Amino acid sequence: MPRSEASPPSKKSNKSLESLKPGDRITLPDIDCREAAIATYVELFDARHPIHTDEEYARKTSFGQRIVHGPFPVAAVLASLGEVFGETLIALTEIGDWRFLRPVPVGAKVPAEMGILTIDRTSGRIRIEVRIYDEAGHIAQAGEVGLLLRRARPKAGNK
Repeated sequence: MPRSEASPPSKKSNKSLESLKPGDRITLPDIDCREAAIATYVELFDARHPIHTDEEYARKTSFGQRIVHGPFPVAAVLASLGEVFGETLIALTEIGDWRFLRPVPVGAKVPAEMGILTIDRTSGRIRIEVRIYDEAGHIAQAGEVGLLLRRARPKAGNK
């Protein structure tokens, strides 16, 4: 992913609805797919398929190694939206058209970005495209997400 195409969010970005425009690209925090994170996911969801948990089994598959559960990067990237929007984010309204294109190996730390597709400034709803990349820079997962953002309060004297 060419990092120059997207602007990185600050630690507590709090991007506002009013500051966004269709076509904006924003770098999301990298997704940590290291062993400890995957072990927590396995325990939390009792997701023990050997392609994710058994190195010997995984070596014999077409992937040649353990891979991350498909929903793990999705959940991580959705959680990171709170860092991008801060208190502006009210709710996730939908997840649509998600594609799993390439595996992400256990142990990877992979980049992600979002692009603004549409904005309804009246309702505060936006639609974004999310891309999660593998370590080689290829799109591993992509999908669309709907969000509800808080609109800025009118400034005093601007009625």
